[in-house]
Amino acid sequence: MQEAQNRLIRKYGSEDYAKLSEGMRASFVKIVAEDLQPLLSKIVAPTLLIWGGDDRETPLWMGKTMEREIKDAGLIVFDGRSHYAFLEESARFQLIVKQFLWGGREG
Repeated sequence: MQEAQNRLIRKYGSEDYAKLSEGMRASFVKIVAEDLQPLLSKIVAPTLLIWGGDDRETPLWMGKTMEREIKDAGLIVFDGRSHYAFLEESARFQLIVKQFLWGGREG
């Protein structure tokens, strides 16, 4: 029975969820189920959002919502990339983050 459940988790669950121990899964579910959208409009710091266009764990519509709701937010989408876009395009990611944080100056 447990092995059948593990196969289903590997097939249909998120990669992050599948990697967790049984004890950590309950906490993970609570964290990802928490709706923080009402707090987005309270964020006043400039916010850089970098998203994988093909992210299945946190779909692009979530990034677009964050960009719309956060007063000073910008969304950069790495087309064709997954939840791990920051790794798949690590050089590009680093360049964008450095520009955002230091505006071309060395940090």
